[in-house]
Amino acid sequence: MSNRYLDEAGEITSKQIGPLFIETREDALRFFKLMGIKEVTTARQKKNGTTVYELPIRKLSYTGNSYAYRYAIYDSGYMRDVSEHCSSPWYINKRYITKSKYWNSYYKEYYTYTGSKPVFVNNFGDQLVYLANYILKNRYGSKLYSCCDWSIEQMKENSDFKREARWGGSTVTIHRDEYNELKKAKPLVKFEDTVSIPRDAYIKFKEAYDEVYELDNILISRDEYIRLKSVDPLVRTQDDIQVIINGTRYNLS
Repeated sequence: MSNRYLDEAGEITSKQIGPLFIETREDALRFFKLMGIKEVTTARQKKNGTTVYELPIRKLSYTGNSYAYRYAIYDSGYMRDVSEHCSSPWYINKRYITKSKYWNSYYKEYYTYTGSKPVFVNNFGDQLVYLANYILKNRYGSKLYSCCDWSIEQMKENSDFKREARWGGSTVTIHRDEYNELKKAKPLVKFEDTVSIPRDAYIKFKEAYDEVYELDNILISRDEYIRLKSVDPLVRTQDDIQVIINGTRYNLS
């Protein structure tokens, strides 16, 4: 489906409109209302001179968890991204390059340091205008994607499986050739036919294989590995040679 945009008359068009800029405080507030951006300032934040806005869109993680986008305006002139996924609030003010000198007591000489400092916006109306333009450019300036509940559930299941595989100890990593041989040798083994195999037995079994690169290994669940390694009297491999003499069974393989 082609992209759709709104022209100046409010009609839907396939032609992309040029960059838009919000210039006044009233336009910023109308933009917030139109996009569903709500103020979520707490009583304590309001007392400290902080105003927080939350966007209706959310950031979706590969784990299936979603996080709200939030931005805060401070009396000090700072404007920060205080979204849930951020490890710490970081300022979104414009920056300018500065050079400063400092004395190095070890080398006994001055050094020049090049860094950046924020451009403070002290007027609340100007802060709203800057924040509205920042959100318009960085959150609505590119394509947005929707994700159905089923896809999110699949992402969560995949993430839970990887976490369990890494930390839970419910999976084992075996050589890909070993995995293919086990599946070929026991094509009739059912899940109900599983037997318990001690971890020490698996470790001894794995030591028989040479060390290989990680790409040659395959990660499977412990239940599947036990199922493939389980003994089923109905399944015989090509190398399993047996004879019966006087009612006694002998394994010649």
